[in-house]
Amino acid sequence: MRRNGLLVATLFLALVGYRLVVPEVWSHRQEVRAEIPAGYIIPSRFSRVLALGHQGVLSDFLFLKTATFIGGRSAAGQAMSEEDWDFVVASLDVITDLDPYFSDPYWLGTGLLTWDAQRFDEANRLLKKGMQYRDWDWQLPFYVGFNYFYFLNDYANGSKYLMQAAELPGSPGLLKTLAARISYYAGQSRTALAFLHQMLSETRSEALRQRLSLRLQALQSAVAIEEALALFKEQEGRVPEDLTDLVRSGYLDELPQDPYGGDWIILPNGRVYSTSRFAEKRAR
Repeated sequence: MRRNGLLVATLFLALVGYRLVVPEVWSHRQEVRAEIPAGYIIPSRFSRVLALGHQGVLSDFLFLKTATFIGGRSAAGQAMSEEDWDFVVASLDVITDLDPYFSDPYWLGTGLLTWDAQRFDEANRLLKKGMQYRDWDWQLPFYVGFNYFYFLNDYANGSKYLMQAAELPGSPGLLKTLAARISYYAGQSRTALAFLHQMLSETRSEALRQRLSLRLQALQSAVAIEEALALFKEQEGRVPEDLTDLVRSGYLDELPQDPYGGDWIILPNGRVYSTSRFAEKRAR
């Protein structure tokens, strides 16, 4: 009986200690994760040797490490520095060298290296590397084409890679039409919405999903303003002096907010621009 009482008392004290200590430990854990340096990535030629024939396992481990690193920065509200992005690029290179058929690194790369890091050439280089191995996967040339079109204003290469994606099994039927028109297509924002919806449907990374959802919200706001602006110009025969005119004239119920905190500006070509450039503030 005394033993049972002692056991109950011990369990009670352990539970109280757990409730008191764990929140403090978790808080410190979050602080430590935010301060973790990017670290060093062992080059592929050495990683293959160290893997001892288990390249796939090492590739999975390094991907988890990279995704956790990015998630830690995001959870702590800490912007990625250029050194951090160098680490991510090097990691994704080694991961895909070890297992070039592993799809997740390509999706993580195209989602973050373009929208967040603005490293478009490195994102395309990673995707083209994947195309050499996953030659059945229409999504790889699909995203390369989008990057050329939307970020680099290279309509010729955008059309080329979208057409290549359209020829692969399982690709959406609309791609051929889109690729044929993209060389002179001017309204990039609405096309970007289609690409972002596609990326959100494919990603399995919660950290990437949150970033893409924020980007989608920003672009939806831009498209709403651009369409109201086009209707104003058509019916009023002039460009509004200020975007608030769209609200005063009833073309918009309210001016949508930029979730990145920027201010909306009308460009001379009629496009809507945000001073935030739809990007989180970077660390120095």
